Amino acid sequence: MRLAICIGTFRRAALLRVLLNGIAQLKFRKVSMPDIEVIVVDNDMSRTAQEVCQQASLPWPIRCVTETRRGITHVRNRGIAEAGRVDCIVFIDDDEVPVAQWLDELLWTQKRFSADVVTGPVLPRFEPNVTEWIREGGFFDGCRWPTGSLMDFCATGNALIRGAVLSQVSAFDDSFALSGGEDTQFFLRVLRTGHKIVWSQEAVVYEAISTSRANVDWILRRAYQIGNRLVFCESSVDDRVRIWMIRFVKACGHIAKGSVNVLISIFSGKAAIVRSLQPLCRGLGMLAGLAGWRCLAYQSEDTCSTEQ
Repeated sequence: MRLAICIGTFRRAALLRVLLNGIAQLKFRKVSMPDIEVIVVDNDMSRTAQEVCQQASLPWPIRCVTETRRGITHVRNRGIAEAGRVDCIVFIDDDEVPVAQWLDELLWTQKRFSADVVTGPVLPRFEPNVTEWIREGGFFDGCRWPTGSLMDFCATGNALIRGAVLSQVSAFDDSFALSGGEDTQFFLRVLRTGHKIVWSQEAVVYEAISTSRANVDWILRRAYQIGNRLVFCESSVDDRVRIWMIRFVKACGHIAKGSVNVLISIFSGKAAIVRSLQPLCRGLGMLAGLAGWRCLAYQSEDTCSTEQ
């Protein structure tokens, strides 16, 4: 089996180094080790990832290419193009690190359940200076499902895709290059073409959470962005009028729920208040999307390294 591990990166040399060290520790127990190539796509014109890749010590070949067009879809599509004709492409983010059995579990799950896409948990790895209420608030908790569960959503932070899927479903939509949500929209199209997305609970990756994310502003802004992106993702693959009607009702429900819960949670501590504000912000993001306003989270280079 030929397999490519694709990593998009933007000015995160230290985190990329940790990720590559983690990939070097991958072990295979349930399946035979595939023929692996690691492809790093650097979206930084100054090529900050080049030195990290040259210094990396991996059991498999590694290539670092520079994608000059700024935007997450250009990065992901460049990774697919560089991989060429492979049996599987695996995506992992540059601020994550896998457990040793990560790829072994993804491949085993794909084979065991005849899956077209396999995804797994993305769990937080908090930096020491993150405050306790953020750690215990559940804001970064990953999903948990039994291995083999059929999924109706997926993200590219931890995903294995059969190469055959990419020959039937067009790559990531460049209209999402600066807004994000490209992976949601892509996997919606994967589902609508009859492909199967399966969960692997043991295929764990850990995501680095620093104070640049572990704060009220980022958490609520993220909720707003998610709501905003969903409108554009769903309306691009389904009947727009129907989606907008559904999303309008859901947006109003989120706002009403959040407003009520904020009042209830005032005396329950900071974490409870922020959790109550999340659905309110998500609903507002949906309404903004329905009004035609699109949040471009990656428009500024200063925010790209913290939003991705």
